This record gives sequence, structure tokens and C-alpha cells, in this order.
Amino acid sequence: MKTFCKKGLRITGTAAAVSAMILFGNMLSGCDDSKNWINDGVKLTVAEEGDLATGKPYKLKSDRHLQELSADHGEVTTVNPVTGENAGANEWFYVFSEENFASYELDADNNVNDGDGAGSSLKDFTETFHATLTDGRTRKVKQNFAVTDPLLPDQWHLYNIGQNPYSVTDAPLKQIDINVIPAWRVILPDEKKQIDGSGVYVAVFDAPVDLNHEDLRDRIYDPGIPDTADFVNIGLPLAKLKENSSVHHGTSVAGITAASAMNKLGGRGLAFNAMLTSFANSAADESLNLGAMLKMDHLNLVNASIGTDLLSYHRQVIWDLYEALFENNIAFIHAQGNEFRAGKATEAKPYSRDTCLKFHADCEYKQTDVKARHPFIIHVGALNSLGVKASYGSTGSNLWVTGFGGEFGADVTDPPGTKSSAAMVTTLTSYDPKEFDDTDKNSPWRTEENKYYTNTMNGTSSAAPSVSGAVALAYQARPDMTVSELRYLLAKTARDDTVMPTLALTPLEADDDTYKEKVTLDYGWQDNAAGYRFSNWYGFGVVDAGALVKAALECDNDPVCAGMKELPEKYVSANENPCAYADDSKRLITCSFSDFKNEDGEALGKTELLADTVTYDVSGMNYLPEGIIEACELAASEEDEETTEHNVARKQAVFDANLLLEITAESGAGTKSLLKPIYANWDYRSGLKVPENDGDDDLPEGFALEPLELATSAFYQEPLKEDPDKKYHLSVKSPCQIDADKLNKTMHLTVYGRRK
Repeated sequence: MKTFCKKGLRITGTAAAVSAMILFGNMLSGCDDSKNWINDGVKLTVAEEGDLATGKPYKLKSDRHLQELSADHGEVTTVNPVTGENAGANEWFYVFSEENFASYELDADNNVNDGDGAGSSLKDFTETFHATLTDGRTRKVKQNFAVTDPLLPDQWHLYNIGQNPYSVTDAPLKQIDINVIPAWRVILPDEKKQIDGSGVYVAVFDAPVDLNHEDLRDRIYDPGIPDTADFVNIGLPLAKLKENSSVHHGTSVAGITAASAMNKLGGRGLAFNAMLTSFANSAADESLNLGAMLKMDHLNLVNASIGTDLLSYHRQVIWDLYEALFENNIAFIHAQGNEFRAGKATEAKPYSRDTCLKFHADCEYKQTDVKARHPFIIHVGALNSLGVKASYGSTGSNLWVTGFGGEFGADVTDPPGTKSSAAMVTTLTSYDPKEFDDTDKNSPWRTEENKYYTNTMNGTSSAAPSVSGAVALAYQARPDMTVSELRYLLAKTARDDTVMPTLALTPLEADDDTYKEKVTLDYGWQDNAAGYRFSNWYGFGVVDAGALVKAALECDNDPVCAGMKELPEKYVSANENPCAYADDSKRLITCSFSDFKNEDGEALGKTELLADTVTYDVSGMNYLPEGIIEACELAASEEDEETTEHNVARKQAVFDANLLLEITAESGAGTKSLLKPIYANWDYRSGLKVPENDGDDDLPEGFALEPLELATSAFYQEPLKEDPDKKYHLSVKSPCQIDADKLNKTMHLTVYGRRK
């Protein structure tokens, strides 16, 4: 047991020693009879602030000349390891070691014993320095370093040690985070900078971002695009918040990606030096927003935490704009959706069925509007703080990766008896939450000090910007990165169930009462023929920011990555009548594809293409009146302009038929993909109106029901070749008979890829 003293004050015992050191830091001076006394004759001061998490060096100054200075938990040098700057007289640079974070040994109270009675924490850390005097004697010097963003310790998605300031039932599971600290620690020697998002520009396609928020105002970039004042960087008035408090959404999304760091305010974003431009999705047509993005001088990526539920349609002008973003190497990161449990009929979704809830299957099909179906948009699922898919998180064959979305925080009541787990800590608004309906008003986390922030943000709306933050860091590492390279690097570095055991899945099956047989609702994890592991629940896995950044730096040394500088080629199947009935019921159809040609009409021939992505045009899907459910006759009927009752009944019939519709694909290598699972509610061909329709029975100009390309990521990098024994196939199973002639008029397979 040690004894410490200061001006007559005596503190004994290990626990008391820890408290004393944190309280007094380097103010303690030695007793008369001590030789190696704490700070005895040596005083260190912080001349320039650094950062514990990123490893930004602190510049320290000693009040006397020292032969040498070392530290127990970090590196001390006379040359700044980032900038190369030489320290001045009696100056040193100190970097808190990355290994301190790698161990995850901090406990939930943010304290750990370093073996010498000093406390370390996410909020502050007391380092023990060893100073060698000019006469060879050594002295121990204690120095406290505080975290410069007070809410950073609450952001479990950045660094998860099981902290629980939110008072949730199930505290975050240690090590379930985005692994961003290794990314922040990367030094770019040519720029003499660390990875922090510098030089990267992000569009936030969402509700308007609060431009005056204290942790965002320094991150706002005005692109100066003419005629966009109504929807670009329009800000968030208090009156809008009072009308609808959920419009803080865009501000919260922006904070996850790029809230400022080291400013003694709030928390921080992953790419805390990236620049943000707000595009208000509700203030202008989608085409105007996308067109303006394409006019920006600087734009690397778009985050879109928005989506369309049960509203399937095609709009060619929008498809072409997303194509242009891809061709201009602007990544589009899209939230997959939060409808996994959305089976119960509501006023907004009166035709939905809840069979899905019985089997814990996905309740809603998400490949609806253009942004949900475009094959080069990066669709993001959500992970919670316990390391499993978030309860609400939508799934699908079009998913690419999973980000961090959390759950609902301490205030959770649905379903009854649900244990609570953490949501996300991020920016809220610049207004006092007493002036509007505060989302955190019932949270034990809410204090006066954090009133401009929230700990209840969640959804794939949170997961997408966590991925966007990691992607922004990768763009800084590789500024000329193509979208194809990015997709490859995300797939390559994502963590699957072999790395994160919490992601384990088994195939999900059910005994269906209609088909009178066992049906598969999810395949679980599968390894495709190219060696990529994929699931509809997680895509290729959970994003790893550290691995992503390091892989981006090594792209030129990776033959696959280096081969993705050019746009992929596009080949479309041209064989006539690819689909046929598989049996006499006419409810099961199989399609096979061949005679692939590119956009110039050139045949694939003996060329072998490695797939970037594949899509199937199913817009010819039409029901016939016969089947094994009563709804078939109505589902096959046309809308009647004169009879509302008929149209309502028809919509329900189409929903009921679609509910039991299953679409599965198989690659030439034998990998299977569940494009549309049974029990997922889907509106296609139900006659539901798009918002711009204004109640008119006909689709507005520019909107169509075909083509309807459905995508799968499961066949990534698998080969396509003209081989009669290795054809790509599609199977459609329905409770109603299917019109094969109409299906054949549109059905084709499109493969985007590169020659092997």
C-alpha cells in the first residue's frame, strides 16, 4: 500500500490513490524523504493538444532539461510522427498507443488499473512518464489527458467497451463496433496527415440538416450550384421541428458521418473532417436533387437514409441519374429499411399481412422504387450493440454490407417485455429540446449538458451514415477510388460470421399451410463460387473501417481491385422465351438464360465475365384466375374505374398473392439466392398510387411498372459464360397461376462484369 502526500494531505489505499491522481494529476509534488517522487522536481505541461483516440500527438514541455522521457502507455519522441516537425528545447511529442484500445480492457465504468495505481478511461487518462534528469536520476511524472469530445465515450459504435450511460437492460457487447480507431491512426506520409475525412465531400440526401448545430456548422460546404436555394443547404427552422420533431433526422444522420472532433463539444463523426452538403429530399423532386449532385465540383459520396415502402415503380429518368452517379464514381449509400417486423395492417398499409411475425421472417419486400433496385447503389443493413441484426432491420438479396444502427434505447415497449439495448448517440438540433417534442425527454441519459444531442437515433438510417463515414475515410486514403473498387473493398473487408460469431445464422424454414410443404424463408450464410460469403441478413458482413482504409491504400497492389478502374461491361440475355412452366399447375415457372450480348450487339461468345452484379427483369409477372387461394381471380382482374369496392378488394387480393410469391435465382456455378421470400408483403401490380399521382388512377408521366429489375449481390465475382451446363436460372413459385407468355415478353438477365 502506497502513501501520497501534498501540503499535509495524506491519502492512503489503492482506490484513493486512483482518485487522487485523476483529481490532482501533475499538481502533486514530493515529500522531503522521497527520491523517486511523483513529479518530484519535474513538471510537464501540454503545449499543444493531441487526441487519445486518433493518436494525434500531444506536444509536451518540460520545465527543465531532461536526458530522456518515456511513458508506460504511449510513445514519446522528439519528432512529430505525423508532420515530421522537430520538437523545441525541452519539448516532446507523446502519442497514446493504439494497443491500449486493441485490448478492450477498459471496463464499463471506464477505468482500468495499469499496475501502478493510475486510472485510464475513455473520458480521461493518467499517464505515467519516466523522466531521466541530467545527472541520471529518474523521476515519475503523472500527467492527465482528457478526451476533447465529452460524448465520445457514449458512442459505442465507435469504441465499445460495454459502456451503459443510457440505462438500457442489455448493455452493449464489448468489441461490437466499427473498428475506426485503426483507421484514424493511419498516417498519410505525403500529405503529413492522419486519416480523418479531410478533402472528402458528402451529400446528405435527407431531411434538411441544421446548419447552425455547434458540432456541424464547421462541416457545411456550399457547392454554389445555381437555382438550388430551395433544396440545398436550406437549414432547419424551429417552426418545422415544432410541426414534426422527426425532421431532426437529417441532422442526426449528418452527425454520425462527420460531426466535428476535438472541439470540446458533443461526440464526433467517423469522418470528422469531411465536408457536408444538405440536399432536402422533401423540398424538391428526386431528379432535381440528383441532377444538382452531378453538378457539384467536389462530391465523393451520397448518404440516403430515406426510402419508399410498398411503392414499386420504375422511372427511367431517375434510373439514368443513378447510373450517371455511378459512372462519375460518386458512391450512393442507401439505408435498406426498417420494416422487418412491419406485418400488421395499419392505416398507411391496410393490405399487409402478419404471417411473417409467426416465423420471424422479413415482413416487407424492399426492392421497390428505383433507388432500392439500382444494382450499383450500396444498400446497408443495421446491426445493434449486441452484435446481431437490429430487430427492425430489413433484409434482402440486394443488401451489400451492414452498418451500426442500434435499437431503441431505454424507452422501448414493443413488443411487450422486450429488453432494451442502446440506440446511437449523435447530433440532434441547435435548439433547446424544451421548445419541441424532445425524442430523449424520457431518457435517463438526457441532461442539460447534452441537450443538443440524442441517444435515441436508430434504424438503417443510422447504419447507412456509419458506413458513409467509413467510406469517406477510404476516399481520403484513395481519392480516385471508383465505385466498383469501393464495392469490392467493402465486400472484401466486411466481417462475416466466421469473424463475428454473433452473426451466426441457420436457414430459416416454415411449414406452409397453403403450399402444404416446407418453404425456405432465408438461406442463412452461403459461400459463393468466387469465395465471397453472403447472407440476405447482413450482405457481405459488418463494415470494418480500419480494414477498409488499409485495403484502400493497398488497392493498386491487389490485382482484383486494380482491375476495377474502368466501368464494368453490360451483357443481357437474348434467348427467346426463357421461361416455361415446370409442371401442369402453371404455378411454378423456371427460366434459363443464354445468348448474352453487350450494348453494341456483340455476343459474349467464349468470353468469361466475372460478375459485379446481376439483375432480373420480372415486370412481366401477371396472375391468372386459377390457383390454390381464393384471391387469384381478383388478383388477375383489372382495376375498375367505376367501382371503388372492387379496386379495394383487388388490391388486397394482389397483396395476398404476392405474400406467397417466391422468386429464387441460381448462378451458373450453382449458388442460390432468394430474391423474393414468401411472407414478405409486396405491392407490385396492386395499383397503389405513387405520391406524385395526386389521386389520379393512371401513373403520372415518366412513371411505369416496367422494367422492374431485381438485383442480387450473392453472385459477386462469379463467372458468366455461354455454357449449356452452367446456365443462370430463375424460379418463380406462386399460389396463383402465372401468365408465362407475358412474363417471357420482359424476362431477361443482365450481368455487369469484367472479362476474366
